[in-house]
Amino acid sequence: VKLESTNPTGSYKDRMAAVTVALAASAWVVLTWLALADPVRFFGPPEVHPPLHAVGHAAVMVTAMMVPFVLPQVAFVAQSSLWSRRYRAAAGYLTGYLVVWTLAATASIVVVGVLVTLLGWRLAIVVGFAVASAAYAAPSRRRLLRQCAMTMPLAVSGWRADRDCVRYGVATARRCVATCCILMTAVMIGHGLVVMAAATVLGVLERRRGRNIARGDGTLVVVALGLLTLALSYGVGGGDPSSPPVPVEPHTH
Repeated sequence: VKLESTNPTGSYKDRMAAVTVALAASAWVVLTWLALADPVRFFGPPEVHPPLHAVGHAAVMVTAMMVPFVLPQVAFVAQSSLWSRRYRAAAGYLTGYLVVWTLAATASIVVVGVLVTLLGWRLAIVVGFAVASAAYAAPSRRRLLRQCAMTMPLAVSGWRADRDCVRYGVATARRCVATCCILMTAVMIGHGLVVMAAATVLGVLERRRGRNIARGDGTLVVVALGLLTLALSYGVGGGDPSSPPVPVEPHTH
């Protein structure tokens, strides 16, 4: 009689993936709920966030957009850890990953506020996506993208295991910021939920298909996202390309 393993690898990875997807999905639910309360958020109003609100918004946004990128890494961390601490290991990895991304996204929100104030909303969209398109066309980006999937040895117990999981999350986030932060900044200029979702799908496909996506194809998708963002802006900005950003009242997500 063949006994079933108490730790089947397939169901184990599926379970960790489901937990991670649920985390990202909860952030998308929050963003969608806010958009339903103010439908213009689906398309992207120009906004200026107070500092504390910017941090909260950045945390929710990166959880929604960036966590789907690292499902394989979360599974690796959990599988490389003792069975009894698999969720703790995954939580440590995601903590390091999301802290770095939240700081980067908060800085991007500040940059976006400056660009919109100096250039006007629509010109800032054009400039932001032009820079993002050039970044996607850079030959070095493909090398950085491959590095996002790198792994590292992890201690299996004690405080060293916790440290290694957090360090691995930080290392992954730093590589991910190097490849995606410019596009995220451009997306935040438009600030629409539709474009955020499209950019997330692009990032997930890039990481799943790797070298099978031509550099030119990725650049064309970024250009298309920019044109979509610009087109949507005419539905929410009243037709004045230099319309000032809308201050956001502080509230909790």
